[in-house]
Amino acid sequence: MTGHCEADSIGEAVAVRVQDLPDLVRLATSLAGRMVVMPVYRYKSGGRTVYFLQMMYKDYYRCYGLPVIYYYVAEGEDKDPKYIIVRTDETGEKIEVTDRVKPGWLVVPVINLAEKPVYVPVEA
Repeated sequence: MTGHCEADSIGEAVAVRVQDLPDLVRLATSLAGRMVVMPVYRYKSGGRTVYFLQMMYKDYYRCYGLPVIYYYVAEGEDKDPKYIIVRTDETGEKIEVTDRVKPGWLVVPVINLAEKPVYVPVEA
């Protein structure tokens, strides 16, 4: 191998479907206290929009480094957003999918993909 993965040699990742977009966004922002915000990847397929995060198991027996895809499927297609912005305060949690940022909101970048990556399981 020459240092990169060939499409036919890549196995699929483990797929975990979350209930809704706020669940996925909470996971993406869970490390914000350490100044780390993971991007949310997005692609369109068959009249639906799939948002996903790519993580990996760490220190889980022999599954160390096993990629895990947490995903949410939105029925229909939306505009091509650039960000998901989040604010939590005494009134609750607010999440918006947008192309603009707002002061005082936590910003999660959305990476719009041309197609589903080969390692993403079929159901995602």
